[in-house]
Amino acid sequence: MDMVDTTTATSNPADPSLSCNGSGAQTDGNTVWYVWTPDADITVNISTDGSTEPGGSPLDTAHGVFTGSCGALTEVACVDVGLTDDLFFDAIGGETYYIKFGEFLDGVGGGNLEVSVDLPPGPEQFVLESVRDGMSDPISDLAFAAAATFTKSTKISTTREIPMLMQDDDKKLMRDDGKSSSFGENVSTLAESSLSEPLGAAGIQSLDVGEPIDLMQIFDGAENDDNAFVLGTLLAPPDTDGDVGLNHYVQMTNLVTTIFDKSGNTVLGPFPNNVFWTGLGGVCENTNSGDPIVLYDEETDRWLVSQFGIGAQWSLCIALSQTGDPTGTYYQHEFDFSGIGFPDYPKYGFVTDAIGVMVHLFSPFQGAGLGAIDKTEAFSAGPTTMVFYTLGTNEFGFVVGDNDGPVFDNMPPTFFTNNGGSGDTIDVWEIAPDFALPTDSTISEVASIPVSPFDSDLCGAGRERCIDQPGSGTGIFPENIPFLEAISDRLMHRLQLRDLGNRKQAVVNHTVDADGTGKAGVRWYEFRNHKDRGWELKKENTFSPDGDHRWMGSIAMTAAGETCVGYSISSQSTYPSIGVAGRRGTANHLNVGELVAFDGNVDQFVQKRTARWGDYSAMAIDPVDDTCWYTTEHAKPNSFIGEQFGWATKIIQFDIPDDD
Repeated sequence: MDMVDTTTATSNPADPSLSCNGSGAQTDGNTVWYVWTPDADITVNISTDGSTEPGGSPLDTAHGVFTGSCGALTEVACVDVGLTDDLFFDAIGGETYYIKFGEFLDGVGGGNLEVSVDLPPGPEQFVLESVRDGMSDPISDLAFAAAATFTKSTKISTTREIPMLMQDDDKKLMRDDGKSSSFGENVSTLAESSLSEPLGAAGIQSLDVGEPIDLMQIFDGAENDDNAFVLGTLLAPPDTDGDVGLNHYVQMTNLVTTIFDKSGNTVLGPFPNNVFWTGLGGVCENTNSGDPIVLYDEETDRWLVSQFGIGAQWSLCIALSQTGDPTGTYYQHEFDFSGIGFPDYPKYGFVTDAIGVMVHLFSPFQGAGLGAIDKTEAFSAGPTTMVFYTLGTNEFGFVVGDNDGPVFDNMPPTFFTNNGGSGDTIDVWEIAPDFALPTDSTISEVASIPVSPFDSDLCGAGRERCIDQPGSGTGIFPENIPFLEAISDRLMHRLQLRDLGNRKQAVVNHTVDADGTGKAGVRWYEFRNHKDRGWELKKENTFSPDGDHRWMGSIAMTAAGETCVGYSISSQSTYPSIGVAGRRGTANHLNVGELVAFDGNVDQFVQKRTARWGDYSAMAIDPVDDTCWYTTEHAKPNSFIGEQFGWATKIIQFDIPDDD
């Protein structure tokens, strides 16, 4: 910390102004400059808290960070929000920064300037023991018992949105133009693939008209009417997820589960998600709160289902099947997060001897939280241990790795992040859990992988409500047609992993501004870790073949090394639709032609009243025949208020044609 009397400080008219201070006007005459060169990359908070006028009142400061040289300085970050302010920015090791401190335009003539530089705290460890554990009766029996209480209502009692908070909600400030500030500005095979094709930048892909996707089947999943008939409510968004096992496909949405055979016939459901925790008690049994996840573990032939619980406490509710039959009995566990924060947007992944966990922590905003559950204990009706870490408000955008394939020899809990917004790296974190002595577990950032620069800031609207539907921006609530949310501040579910013995592979995607105009495209990556020498980029590309938005994607790779991608499509002239595409061979782009599996232009429905879309979708690989299964939402009127909260889902099975 440093303190200086600025009442006699002067300024040079040639000094650069601060863009955040008085629309770029020069600060008052009492300015002070500091020079700083960090040794390594680091996120810092440069604060003027404690600065005072000569009379003791808070000094109205403005300060900013520049790079370059005297006479040729470029602003990196700037803050002038309150009287004294905090300026968070990502500093690069070895780069020299020039930091200017001044007053707001109507300043009083200086005072006692107090400057402090705060480093972000390291991850904080928590060892959580499940607070409730048990074993369910067969889900088939419980679902039928629950169905006996259903009445196919002719009216609904409520409409609501499932919580899904974003950085904007608790953390990000708003600029004068209404656009959320970035972190830098913010202050408040897989068969062995040939390497013959060089790695290229993530350019914008034109539409490939090669051999098309082989569509095997498409059938209806859950829709909002199911919530109305089963629970008496309509809600948004669906949070569509699904996975495929040896004999079944299980789909979970807000707030119901449906189990299908692999021909698309309904085996069980739809039934309320909290049926999985019948008999456990507490918020898991007695509330049905949302953000469901279902995963199939090929190593053990078991299923995992989860959602969060909101009631007397904030909980994560997890259940794991006793056998490969998803209609059978489940081990039940509840983890209490009340002493940490609200665990929003939970995601999971099966890895070696553990189940990875990722949540976004709110109330207050704390960034991402990463954890690992003891896999052996989880497959029991007894107490289960989770090692969990809070990372701090500057860590966001994570997705947890989920291993496909029967090999789990050496895959630790793995997490990738786009750092919560625009940038040019994908960072990798790993947990080394020690469930015998959980406090000896460790977490570390193991890689920061350079990728082609990406822009996740699609438009100036809050929560990235940037996706056009036909008629977006028209109508009067509740019949208004909103712009849909892009959710472009994070990597999307899933981060699919494969352990191939001598190497590990990963694929993941996120939504980016494809062309600088705010058009959403799907940026996808393939990473490789050869003989545990570290993760590196293998392939990348941005899929945006025409003028439509493509977003809310999910990606997975087959055992044969083919890539399957699914996503939503929409624009001013294209009604919300579902697309799938693929890659085969050594191509660095999706070279298997796009298939519009559900064409919204046929029925021409939009989603009215709510901008919520997603909040995720799911691509899975069949462990039997290596085909691709994708599920996501589309617009469809419900039986009660039509296109308001109007959504349904599809389940799509397809194959990538052989590379002849």
